[in-house]
Amino acid sequence: MNASPFPGMDPYLEAPDLWPDVHTRLMSIFAEQLSPLVAPKYVAELDTQIVLEEIWDEPQMVVPDVTVRLTDPASPPAASGVAEAIAPAPVRVRLPSTRPVRLTTLQLRERASKKIVAVIELLSPVNKRPGPGRNDYLKKRKAYLNSPLHFIEIDLLRQWPRMPLEDPLPHCDYLALVRDAAHRLEGDAWPISVRQALPILPIPLLPPDPAVPLDMGQALRTAYTRARYDLRIDYRQPPHSPLSPTDAEWAANLLAKAL
Repeated sequence: MNASPFPGMDPYLEAPDLWPDVHTRLMSIFAEQLSPLVAPKYVAELDTQIVLEEIWDEPQMVVPDVTVRLTDPASPPAASGVAEAIAPAPVRVRLPSTRPVRLTTLQLRERASKKIVAVIELLSPVNKRPGPGRNDYLKKRKAYLNSPLHFIEIDLLRQWPRMPLEDPLPHCDYLALVRDAAHRLEGDAWPISVRQALPILPIPLLPPDPAVPLDMGQALRTAYTRARYDLRIDYRQPPHSPLSPTDAEWAANLLAKAL
């Protein structure tokens, strides 16, 4: 099997050990798709940033027994004259560690002026997980929304809270947002179920140039095939981020037919 058994986003690709590779490949393929569609007036560029992501494991509480070191009766007494009883700290906990994370943004620039016209962000856990990384991304997102840039945000992760919107959305597993700068604080949203094919997004350019299509489904299929994710995924196990009971039953039937 060299293709995902899922019709759209494969929930197994959300696993922490796979997602960084999925993210990098998808952004590269997005650029490959758009480059010939926007040339020669525009160019598609990948802007990569390395950030340190804080990793918090579940603290493991270890309560050691009190240990007493008995002195040899024949040895001389301690200089301080106090009993030589040493009690370890009552609790041992793990401390957070950090790891470098590669975050890639896709920019469409007008070739002659080098002006950035549109930015595409594909969210990663460091963007969504509550903490400094999310706060930094929300500041950058606010700057995008207050700028004359077209802003495209793609969220293919079910875990952690979504980015804030003024209006409620129907329940969805994934979400794509396209904000045309001409509409200021309004955008078009694509709520996506794990059971659906991924949509083709319209990527706006400068007027009067028409929008160009970004085929998310084709990009994901290409990434899956190139990376041979089928060799790295054990579909006999549940995905890292659990599906709802009804979707889990649907996925089990789908996998039973595909494997």
